[in-house]
Amino acid sequence: MISPFRRLLRADLHIHTRHSLLGTLPVLGARDCYSDPEAAYERAKLRGMDLVTFTDHDTIAGCLELLSSRPDLPDFFISEEVTASDPLSGCRLHVSVFGIDEERHREIQRLRGNIRELMAYLDREGIPAALNHLGSSLVRHRPDLATLVDLLSEFRLLESLNGAQRRASNAAVDTVAGFVESLGKRVGRTGGSDAHTLARIGTAWTEVEATDRESYLLNLHAGEARPGGGSSNLSSVVLDVYRIVLWYYRDILGNRHGHFEAPSRRKAALCALVSLPLHLLALPATGTLYRSLRVSRAALHLRREIALQLAVPGGKAKWGLGTDLSRPLAGAGLAAGAADCWVARPGIDEL
Repeated sequence: MISPFRRLLRADLHIHTRHSLLGTLPVLGARDCYSDPEAAYERAKLRGMDLVTFTDHDTIAGCLELLSSRPDLPDFFISEEVTASDPLSGCRLHVSVFGIDEERHREIQRLRGNIRELMAYLDREGIPAALNHLGSSLVRHRPDLATLVDLLSEFRLLESLNGAQRRASNAAVDTVAGFVESLGKRVGRTGGSDAHTLARIGTAWTEVEATDRESYLLNLHAGEARPGGGSSNLSSVVLDVYRIVLWYYRDILGNRHGHFEAPSRRKAALCALVSLPLHLLALPATGTLYRSLRVSRAALHLRREIALQLAVPGGKAKWGLGTDLSRPLAGAGLAAGAADCWVARPGIDEL
């Protein structure tokens, strides 16, 4: 039962802006999103979000840009999506950290080479952190289940509803979370649109019982969260990819935000010209389909491994997590779950 003094506050915990750089083929000078921070904020509010944050890759520049023009926003907090590595398993994971500042951002970036040291720091500081799109992280490197479960035990929160992932991939994360919980550790579920275009913002979100931004973050860290919204289909993801490609060409031609200096702009323009035939021959669609199939395969393999473990008599008895399973988490929490489709708040029209 919700406290009469609190209500469920909603935030899309996975939004990108134009400050999110594309890590592959740096010569292209491409970004994986071209949304202006101001426009992203306004779209999130229009889509019914009570609180707003941005999770650009390893930078808080988008958050700082918005706050430089609107410093007193009571419904905004700084976050980022950290690319972190685990030396023990060889995994490279994306972790969203919420409610940070510039000093903590610098420390997080210093620690991201060892995800276990990073998670220990975040826990000491009381910073909420969620492991994002697990299926995507297992495409390149897939550790054995015992190693993976030990790694996941570092997290209080798993993103079980990613609005840019297909239903099967999200279901696999929920299965993993349930398996970890069956071993004695509570896992909070989060949701976020993983929006790389304005069109996707607000299609998935995380609800937390709270009164304001501060209590939202406090209860989020305690795992008292539930996801809402929906998964994606392949056609909507392909459409997003083509929107980004179009904005890439616009960025080279107009350079409105000064993303390019003269030499880098000439190189990017040459690469864009060479790659134009590939774009016209549906390379983005083909690449997106191939990636989606690999993610789905990794998710299916993970679910099968867990099903096999649960089917073995006494199979759970051999499992033990590397963290203290008796570590208390404040509050009773909210039931995890997600709606099957985007549901607008009263008076909010979907764009």
